Amino acid sequence: MVDLFKLSTEELQALVTYKDVLDSGDRFPKDFWTEEKNQSKGIKIKSRILTRYCLENIFRLEPTDLPKYNLKQIKTLLVKKKLFGMIQAVFRHDVLAILKNAYPNEFKNRTLKEWMWSKHGLWEDDKMVIEAVQDMVLKEGIRRVDDIPTLDWKKRLLKHGIYNVLSRFNWSIFALFDFVYPKRFHPADFKYKTKWAASESLENAFYFMHKTFKKQKYDINDILMLGTSDFRRLGLAGMLMSLFDSSTLKAKEYYLYKTIGDKEHQEEIIRDIQELIKKQRNKIIYNKLKKVAVGKYIYNLHENSTLYGYIKRHAKNNNMTIDEFISSFGFVYKSAKKDAKEISKDDIWNLRKQGLTYVQIAQKLGSNPTTITNLCKKYFGGDPLIPRPIEDYITVQELMNKYRVDHKTVMKLVRINGFENHTTIRFRYLKKSQIEPALERYIRESKQHQSMVRRYAN
Repeated sequence: MVDLFKLSTEELQALVTYKDVLDSGDRFPKDFWTEEKNQSKGIKIKSRILTRYCLENIFRLEPTDLPKYNLKQIKTLLVKKKLFGMIQAVFRHDVLAILKNAYPNEFKNRTLKEWMWSKHGLWEDDKMVIEAVQDMVLKEGIRRVDDIPTLDWKKRLLKHGIYNVLSRFNWSIFALFDFVYPKRFHPADFKYKTKWAASESLENAFYFMHKTFKKQKYDINDILMLGTSDFRRLGLAGMLMSLFDSSTLKAKEYYLYKTIGDKEHQEEIIRDIQELIKKQRNKIIYNKLKKVAVGKYIYNLHENSTLYGYIKRHAKNNNMTIDEFISSFGFVYKSAKKDAKEISKDDIWNLRKQGLTYVQIAQKLGSNPTTITNLCKKYFGGDPLIPRPIEDYITVQELMNKYRVDHKTVMKLVRINGFENHTTIRFRYLKKSQIEPALERYIRESKQHQSMVRRYAN
């Protein structure tokens, strides 16, 4: 609000004249605006004090309230309070010039800015556009230019009331920021939802991957080892699904070779990945061995069953003994216990088929009967000599219980007729389709059997 006690004599005289005009409804005295009309430089004192008095004292508007009104509305307020002559004669209807004359300090310290009224009209001044956008970016808390694409700027342009600045740039967010920050962005940076549906989608994908990988400081090996979850974590899941059929291999191929579906390139990438996996695995193994090594020697891994099993498994995968495998990493293995010999299930099968017992097989293979038994259960479901399918066979004991005959009789029929006879560790298995009809015929025709049944029935 204008403080009357701080005004100069010239300002007070102008204000007295203005009060008379308002009270009487008459016009300003002749030649009242002539001096300032011809003034080309500096602040126009009369215009300044009358403008401020009108806006601040009459309409109760603070300088910070003015951007809420467009220039036409401000002009209407001034005309309403008899200042049309000033607008026409002194400023030639340039309302922004009136405001800059009335509030020079506010414009100088940027409390008020020219672009604040451009949002109500056309954006023609480049400096206004740049200042308006930079001011918006600053108010949104962005301190690094590279972080600008992380926000949805259409909503924020509306929020700050300068959305129509896009009309100058064909409504393109990218064009706007490229104008304010030249050559700092790519069109793909500002395509939030249609990024992977445009005609230039593959180029966008390459740029976006390159930008993301560069930001993460990935080298070529890091990129090759990226999986689906890594692409999702990096915000590239939509790209992967839309353009590369969710295939990380195709995405890597396009990034490295700018091709899709080239078998030669894909095979080369796969080979490189396998080499990297092998290097990583060997590095892990080396570190594990280094922890338990004493100098270059590794003693008795059996004491560390977890590590021993781990080393044994990888040695087997490489068709090497544990000694050879550890030596390949530059260590010398010294064990107080011999490594258990690998037993082949084929050897067990063949020896058992030859009729050898578990004890004999264990002796031949340098093992023990318990281990042989467990291996038979693991690989064969029991004794290899048990005939399959087991439903087609029956034991001698089951026949004795079912037909009430003795063991000798059953075996006599087997021997006479040459039936299948499978002897295992515990049982003797006979084929049902052979032995049961023979037993039924024997029971029906044998008088001795019938006599024995009658004798013991009583």
